[in-house]
Amino acid sequence: MTTNAYAPELEDVRRAVRASLAPFGPEYWRQLDSERAFPEALFAAMGRAGWFGTLIPERWGGADVGPAVASVVVEEINRAGGDATTINAQMAICGTLVRDGTDAQRERYLPGVADGSIRFLSVAATEPDSGADMSTLESKGRRYGEGWVLSASKVLISLAEHTRLLILLVSTEEGPTLFLLDEEDVGGALEVQPIEMITNRMTTSLYLDELYVHDDCRLGPPGKGLACLMKGFAPRRVLAAAEALGHARFMLDRSLAHAKERETFGRPIGQNQGVQYPLTRAYASVEAADLMRWDALRLVEADDPAAGGRSALAKILASEAAWETARAALTTFGGWALSADYHIERKLRDATVFVFNNLLLSYVAERVLELPKAY
Repeated sequence: MTTNAYAPELEDVRRAVRASLAPFGPEYWRQLDSERAFPEALFAAMGRAGWFGTLIPERWGGADVGPAVASVVVEEINRAGGDATTINAQMAICGTLVRDGTDAQRERYLPGVADGSIRFLSVAATEPDSGADMSTLESKGRRYGEGWVLSASKVLISLAEHTRLLILLVSTEEGPTLFLLDEEDVGGALEVQPIEMITNRMTTSLYLDELYVHDDCRLGPPGKGLACLMKGFAPRRVLAAAEALGHARFMLDRSLAHAKERETFGRPIGQNQGVQYPLTRAYASVEAADLMRWDALRLVEADDPAAGGRSALAKILASEAAWETARAALTTFGGWALSADYHIERKLRDATVFVFNNLLLSYVAERVLELPKAY
């Protein structure tokens, strides 16, 4: 599908997504946030509508309509007042299985992922001490007979309590290696502990000790786990950018309406420069980030090596635009921005998830600007 933001078919996608979202307004999401609950009803509705198959080939039950459509889906969820975390994960994480799984793995799982009957929501990579440094993994896998014995300690893993499938990254003799774990098969071998976060990301720590799995659980070649994951980094950055843009547009839409309707001292507050200028700057940042999103998508769909740098810029600019819009919304709503009833404070918390960009800044500096590696 085209990556022209104004293409008629993408407007059709937006209308269809909005129809799926109609029963799930901001109050639905406020309640879920207060309960720290999984969006069961929304997830089921999106599965019935076929959105989970957006990036899955037709031969395995998907629609295969490309990352531009996926980006519109997550943007519209967030712009409607929601949180697309679970939908983004279900659409995108299976990309590693699509690209590097065996035919048996793909045939067993992808049709269920496409219709939502199988949840595939988690990648367990980051660790307590190494963080994002995947070169120093302490989680291990060793060969044993026709399979492997795995031991791992992982942190900041989203949605592990709510998924059936997860991807696990461990160090093996050959190098970093991926395993596809089915929680229906491994049973109680996984110990999952919730981590309270500023926002409802349903984040956990995950532990397993001396778990034996057959070699058919391995995902991709031994020692090539990082390479397999990295193939999906560019499209996933663009989806993160689209999520941030959705959050920003929700806050901008609400703030503009409030600025026009709210009157003090005999005039609308939007007439005041102290309200106008922050909103205008935020609008400019959102529009510029959106253009970068579509340029990155163009390169992703063309499989252009430059997609790595462009997708990094799209995520950086979109996350910063969302953060700037959150500050403008605080200025516009004043004290009411801190009230849950107006949904701004929740969106402010949601926007914080995307502003950790140091690794992407280093990536752009080294890979695009050809600067020395930073230390």
